[in-house]
Parts: sequence; structure tokens; C-alpha cells
Amino acid sequence: MDYQENDKFSMPMGLSFQLGLNERALTAYASLNDEEKQQVVEAARNVRSKAEMRRIVAGLEQNFC
Repeated sequence: MDYQENDKFSMPMGLSFQLGLNERALTAYASLNDEEKQQVVEAARNVRSKAEMRRIVAGLEQNFC
């Protein structure tokens, strides 16, 4: 696997930080399949503010079963 392929699976720092602050969202993220995780990571890469990142993480928490 080259760097570019590996990079697409790396989590943005802001997402990692926000998940670390929200145990329920982290648990929800961990329960996602690889494709769903990739969608969350891609959404996080397009974030332009902390508020947007918080909304992504809050969405994970809300979908927690």
C-alpha cells in the first residue's frame, strides 16, 4: 500500500479529537463498517469549522443504538 492509499484511511486530527471527547460517538464510530467509517472521514476532511466537526460527531452520537 502506498502513502496515498494509506492516507485515505487516516482520520483527520479534529475528528479524532472530537471523538475522544465523546464516548458515545466513539462507540458508534467503532461499530460502523469500513465503508461507513470512510464516509465519516471524508465528511470530516471537508469541514471548515469546529462547529461543523462537532455536528458530524453529534450525528454519530445520535445514531448510536
